[in-house]
Amino acid sequence: MNRTHVTFLSMGIVAAALAVLAPAASAQDADFPPPEVIATLTPTYFEGHAAYWYHDHWHYRDARGAWGFYHDEPAFLRDRRAARPVDRHFYTTGHSVFHGGRR
Repeated sequence: MNRTHVTFLSMGIVAAALAVLAPAASAQDADFPPPEVIATLTPTYFEGHAAYWYHDHWHYRDARGAWGFYHDEPAFLRDRRAARPVDRHFYTTGHSVFHGGRR
């Protein structure tokens, strides 16, 4: 084996070891609403930004665009959620709503 192959082999072994040893992402890290869910929800505005009810928490984007959520549900958002159900819109022509309930 020449030196180049040994180097690439060593790098591959190190990368595989790091992948095995790296901690797995927690569910909390990936528990923010994906774009396809955001597209179907009607936002509720609170503290100057849009908030979305998703997986039992209110989620929002901060000024930098990073996702955050309220650990304790603010009273305004709790009352708003109790007063009206979460609005979802379906953007597909195959949904029965677009065919008058007929398929």
